[in-house]
Amino acid sequence: MIIDRNIKIGVISSLIASIVFLYLLDPLLRLATYVLTHAFGALSASYMDWLFEEAALLSGPDASLILLSSYIALMCGVITGLNTMLLFRNIKKSDVNDRAPRRKFSPFWRRIFYVGGNILVIIGAMISIHSTMFQKRITTSFHQHLTTIAPYVSDQEIKQLSSRWTQMTCEQDYQIIYADLKRIAATNSVRLPRNRMFSFP
Repeated sequence: MIIDRNIKIGVISSLIASIVFLYLLDPLLRLATYVLTHAFGALSASYMDWLFEEAALLSGPDASLILLSSYIALMCGVITGLNTMLLFRNIKKSDVNDRAPRRKFSPFWRRIFYVGGNILVIIGAMISIHSTMFQKRITTSFHQHLTTIAPYVSDQEIKQLSSRWTQMTCEQDYQIIYADLKRIAATNSVRLPRNRMFSFP
């Protein structure tokens, strides 16, 4: 009978589908759900821990620095794109004809000077961003570390450390100040937190 055969095929297909779901798809779905739940939970917990660690700096993110960095990155990208187009542009067309007086520099050297000038601008912008972030990193860290050791030293010592910081003129002065900070922290079993907000690594 055709109906009986179709019923048998339907029953067998449903049994096979049930077995595949029970013994293959269901464990895989449970495993995927478990992994995703724990992975996103761990990422969320790490992100929240990072936020609280950065809040411990006693200084929030600098919006103007973020805008400046974004603007400089955008301008560097535009300049790089223009330089690439200029370098690979076909130089078959001459911008001067035979009757016009010959210019001092050929089109090739003018392009080289233009690209070189733009590269210097990009390098200057990168140095500016690096110096700004470096200063933000060490000043926010110093304020945080000074507050960290404040309960273990006198107000006079805190003022002396701040005064020495304002008179700093070179890296050696910085190292000497931080040697004293680390000594005070080690003596009192205090951890000086690392500043991750204004440093890349």
